[in-house]
Amino acid sequence: MSYSNRIWMYGPVGLLLLAVVLFSVFWRVQADTLAARLDRANGGEIVPGVVFAFAEKSITGYPFRLDVVLSGVTFVHRAAEGEMAWRTEKLAIHFLSYNHDRYIFETTGLQSFARPGAPGAPQRVVYVTPAIARASAVLNGDRIARFDLDLWQPQAKDASLNADPNLTLNAQRAQLHLLERSDNTVDVAMKIEEAQVGAGYRPALGSAIKLIELRGKLVQGQTLDNLRLAQESVSDAIDQWRQQGGTLAVESLALDWAGMNTTLVGTISLDAEHRPAGALVGAFDPAALVASLSKGGLKLTGMGQGTLSLTFKDGDVRVGVNSGGVAPAR
Repeated sequence: MSYSNRIWMYGPVGLLLLAVVLFSVFWRVQADTLAARLDRANGGEIVPGVVFAFAEKSITGYPFRLDVVLSGVTFVHRAAEGEMAWRTEKLAIHFLSYNHDRYIFETTGLQSFARPGAPGAPQRVVYVTPAIARASAVLNGDRIARFDLDLWQPQAKDASLNADPNLTLNAQRAQLHLLERSDNTVDVAMKIEEAQVGAGYRPALGSAIKLIELRGKLVQGQTLDNLRLAQESVSDAIDQWRQQGGTLAVESLALDWAGMNTTLVGTISLDAEHRPAGALVGAFDPAALVASLSKGGLKLTGMGQGTLSLTFKDGDVRVGVNSGGVAPAR
């Protein structure tokens, strides 16, 4: 066999082996660099005022992915009113080793959310245990351009000291989607399906909420750029957004709750204490609502269209109902 024939036979194999070795080295460098970055970040601020910590880590996914699994993860937001914390038993992060523009997140185990209670009261703690919890983030350069969160069968309960055991919430599915637009707005879409409100909250229309679906836009989204670049604290970014006229323009908020079928529209802003402020208004059928509340025992006609309003003020939500005219029952 001539020398030239050996080149054609062994050359491609040698090139393939060289490519495998080079990509293996590339993946190892990526994994080691990521491990070092995580170790440097552990216990420190990843965003001004937000401390990130974990107990253990592992990195796998060779050759085309980087799969990071963190155990005992905590995110703590420190603000003037106190600390807010999210803790999860395990957090997984997945992305391609050769493309860092999209990240997939998964959590497993118990999730806990803690926030300061009222003055002199203990800390408020909520436990959440979703069957599946996934999220993804798409980057545009160094900032987040899109974020998606999807929870399957989430169950939440108030785990604060001496809390009512009936303070619970659960749903079949809950989703949140945020998308940056070129006109300095952020599209917002949120959907909760087949929710059940615990008796401890004393829901006025019953515990079953078939659907909550919101679509709207965050206005003045450019004021949040420093937060998306991890260069500004959450509190400062929200305050700047509020002062620059930032609002949530609710294009539609669909509710299907115990016969109350309505679509609300309006605008929500924040007050000086970062509490929702504003109003949403929509029409509904009073006769259908009465029939639902009475489980079909009371049927009314000629009531026309009623008006439902939700007013957000001073940390409260006030419900206003104008039911129109009332006709005799039949």
